[in-house]
Amino acid sequence: MAVQQQRASTGALGLLGRLTLRREQMEALIPFLVLAAVLMLVIPFAPGILDLFVIFSLITGVLIILTTMYVRAPLDFSIFPTVILFTTIYRLFLNVATTRSILSNANAGHVINTFATFVTGSNPVVGLVIFIIIVVINFVVITYGAQRIGEVAARFTLDALPGKQISIDADLNAGIINEEQARQRRRQLEREADYFGAMDGASRFVQRDAMAGIILIIVNIGAGFAVGMLQKGMAAGEALTTFTNLTVGDGLVANIPALLISTATGIMVTKAATDETVGLSVITQLTSQWRALAISAAFLFVISLVPGMPKLFIWSSCAVLGFLAWSQRRSELADQVAGLPEGALPGAAGGPGAPGEPVERLSPEEEARRNLEQLLSVDLLELEIGYGLIPLVDKNQGGDLLERVNNIRKQVAISLGFIVPPMRIRDNIVLKPGEYHVKIKGSVVAKGELMLDRYLAMNPLGADTQIEGIEVQEPAFGLSALWISTEDRTRAETEGFTVVDPATVLATHLTEVIRNNAAELLSRQAVQELIDMIKGKYPAVVSDLVPDKLSVGDIQRVLQLLLSEKVSIRNLPVILETLGDNAGLSKDPEILTEYVRINLGRQIIADYLDDEGKLTVLTVDPRVEERVASSLQQTTTGTIPVLAPKYLRELVGSCTRHVQAAIAKGLTPIFLVSPRVRPYLRKILAKVFPGLVMLSYGEIVGEIDIRTIATIMDPEGTKKEGEE
Repeated sequence: MAVQQQRASTGALGLLGRLTLRREQMEALIPFLVLAAVLMLVIPFAPGILDLFVIFSLITGVLIILTTMYVRAPLDFSIFPTVILFTTIYRLFLNVATTRSILSNANAGHVINTFATFVTGSNPVVGLVIFIIIVVINFVVITYGAQRIGEVAARFTLDALPGKQISIDADLNAGIINEEQARQRRRQLEREADYFGAMDGASRFVQRDAMAGIILIIVNIGAGFAVGMLQKGMAAGEALTTFTNLTVGDGLVANIPALLISTATGIMVTKAATDETVGLSVITQLTSQWRALAISAAFLFVISLVPGMPKLFIWSSCAVLGFLAWSQRRSELADQVAGLPEGALPGAAGGPGAPGEPVERLSPEEEARRNLEQLLSVDLLELEIGYGLIPLVDKNQGGDLLERVNNIRKQVAISLGFIVPPMRIRDNIVLKPGEYHVKIKGSVVAKGELMLDRYLAMNPLGADTQIEGIEVQEPAFGLSALWISTEDRTRAETEGFTVVDPATVLATHLTEVIRNNAAELLSRQAVQELIDMIKGKYPAVVSDLVPDKLSVGDIQRVLQLLLSEKVSIRNLPVILETLGDNAGLSKDPEILTEYVRINLGRQIIADYLDDEGKLTVLTVDPRVEERVASSLQQTTTGTIPVLAPKYLRELVGSCTRHVQAAIAKGLTPIFLVSPRVRPYLRKILAKVFPGLVMLSYGEIVGEIDIRTIATIMDPEGTKKEGEE
């Protein structure tokens, strides 16, 4: 809508600019006209010039009401409140000028004289009655209704503003829209609130304008009668007739544009319910129900049987309504055959065929093909639940899982630096009632089972207590846990158990699954979107790297390697700068990843420091590192270490003993090795120790106190020393 409005204004400016003035001159046109209107208060104008001013007022009123009929949304004519102010002031100033001319010269120009004679039939009484009717209609009906609707619209718009902002934030967190789209929607809400607030005040100008018209006609008739008799020597009847005709003509000329603008105001404040033009909405919606048309035709036919009724006109109207009813009924039947739901009439508001929503009619073969294509599509992230878990998703039953998923995506975006793709949640009758499966690219990567009528209790401190429950393993971390009844919840919490509800169990499991599989969830399209986002702020960084040095696929592989070790890629500018600096040295993603990790060293190390700022690690004998480095072989899937099976088995066994000893002491086993072998040694040990943390010396930044609890010795070197 904003784009449409911008194009319209740009097109109008361009057209007027080509015809008359440059844009700078056009900007001064409105202030010039306002000052010219002010002159009408102090300078008497000739009747010929007043004719131009009166015609301009009439044209403005017609143009405004036609514009309101063709706009699709209120903000397409956002300047309307200001236009109301300008036109109201203009008409009041024009009333002053015409009143001066009438009282001074008994003449206000040809236009007012024409309205005073031709429109009223030279009968001042008829003219006065017509004028009073127009003023009453304008003041009592149109302006009052427009003012009331404006007040209600402004109030409801402001009341709904927080909810709409929350909805925008939810869509942004869910990845449905990006930051730029969210910013545009927020700006749209601000403009709507400002518009309806301004319309609430502008409608009062229209109402007071109608009241001023009533006062002015009384003043003009009385003052004209006095001026005609006392100053111009007219007879009482002549003075009353002359000045009443001129005053009524002046009032009609002033109130017809006021009536048009009042009607336009009512149209604009009622536009919030539809995004179509007024003409299209009236035609499509009034003729969309064939039953209403048919009953109306039958009712008119009955009315025509009353003696004295104009039968020819009524029967013609019956024929037209009957034809429309038959056409709509036939169209509805055709739509049902084509597979459209009854009531979704083409062209009707909200139905297929509405403007911007063309009806797509598919043949049975095309429909079958589309269904098959939908079956072939694979969601990147999916959650399947048994029917017993539907209450977790259903908001009507108090379920908040959708909101929890949005919060998870937000947390992951903050911690890992990328937007998790939307998760599709669907029920699967094949699963057990409380069972759920988490799928990535169509494959099950995690599963679990919940009991909605119980709580999951875990005993992290190992307290020796007896609580009745169903023994299970907590799905996220594999801890021993119990499904306990609601009555035992308070007792379990008192005795030191960690007690969580089923929705929290599922949300925690989803969080861990997403974090552990973040590398697989980072698609190439997502990487391109991240690069585009960075390009707006750091264009030199991106243009120097992509596509001359590295492709999007190469960058994706580096980011996936970082995410696979839970390294946040939120600091993407530093990552891209590092890749740009070192892409000339190597195109190997693993080597490039090591360069990136060195530059992100402070960020990486910070996650593993203890409360005293110390880093507790397991180191590796330099002979082991040398052995691994000398065994590297290049394959089609990358560089891998090729060690003798016996040596590898003994090395893994030694690492296992030290890792278990560290865990027994309550420490997180962290390996510290040289950068040249870190990725390859991790390939060996990560298969045995999932979630292994392996740092390199290059990542140690600043003065960090390193405490070594053990060193992994070379198995062969240990044997030789033992033999000697």
